[in-house]
Amino acid sequence: ECFGHIIPTPPNVNPVGYKWVFTRKRNEKNEISRYKARLVAQGFSQRPGIDYMETYSPVMDTITFRYLISLAVSEKLEMRLMDVITAYLYGELDTDIYMKVPEGFRLPEAARNKPRGMFSVKLRRSLYGLKQSGRMWYNRLKSGFAIVAVYVDDMNLIGTSEELQRTVNYLKREFEMKDLGKTKYCLGLQIEHNANEFGASINLH
Repeated sequence: ECFGHIIPTPPNVNPVGYKWVFTRKRNEKNEISRYKARLVAQGFSQRPGIDYMETYSPVMDTITFRYLISLAVSEKLEMRLMDVITAYLYGELDTDIYMKVPEGFRLPEAARNKPRGMFSVKLRRSLYGLKQSGRMWYNRLKSGFAIVAVYVDDMNLIGTSEELQRTVNYLKREFEMKDLGKTKYCLGLQIEHNANEFGASINLH
């Protein structure tokens, strides 16, 4: 799903290089359990402002994780760890990226007699090794989320529109509730929402 069709390289495009990485996975007895091959992009050949824009992506720090552990202990909550298989491959690219045709990929029938270097493959999704892969994965995660902050019987919901509506619908099914719309006043704070942009101002009382 990461790769589009093999096409002639567009003019003024320098395709990103690639590398096959082969590894051996071992079990708890140090025996080889399986062989693994991963195709990665050579991100060092990317050009800032052309092949990528932003690369920063936030990650959880130790202080935050310690807080979550203490919360789980105090509230007798379960903790579960999950690993996303090939997480970076889920990221949607924000720029057009062309990569040299990897060894093992067959050229189209009409291109068999032409130099392989004349062709490239356009990436449909992010790939390990690209400068922006981490950020694209984070953007995929943050595309939908909701936070519910509870103060006695008041609930403040923060999140993306789709997830907020889904959360509101769930709460209304479970409880008799009144939807007061956008938060305007809570905990002594008056909140004014800006109509034409994302943002809000807070007045203290």
